[in-house]
Amino acid sequence: MKFHWGHGIAVFYSFFVLTLIFVVIKSRTFDNSLVTEEYYAHDINYQQEYDRRQNSSDLAQGVRLEKTADNYRVVFPEALAPSAKGTLLFYRPSSKLHDRLVKIRIDETGGMNLSLSGLEPGRYRAILEWSAAGKDYLDEFTLTV
Repeated sequence: MKFHWGHGIAVFYSFFVLTLIFVVIKSRTFDNSLVTEEYYAHDINYQQEYDRRQNSSDLAQGVRLEKTADNYRVVFPEALAPSAKGTLLFYRPSSKLHDRLVKIRIDETGGMNLSLSGLEPGRYRAILEWSAAGKDYLDEFTLTV
């Protein structure tokens, strides 16, 4: 049997259909969840977020994230540490299933030890939303577990 243009079209069409089926199957396994469930409300409140970030950058001594031997430690400014309250979100960009929200508990040295137990290995953004002395602050850090 001789290979002619009709066979070429059949081979090309078969290859195209198989490629299309492969792409559809791969796209069904992709996690396309939103970064945040209420992204419209989040965008509307962006000015408040910007103001909190600006308040953090205006501090003479800002919040620091220090790596210790087996975990991380958040160190607050000495003047604001006693009155600081808020939350710390471990945000994992690749999967919202691994996000974790922690309430701030500052010890007598003006810092907070971050327990990494229970966190899946990978890259996280630590989003610290806190308030002290009547002002709101927002700091972000990148950490790897």
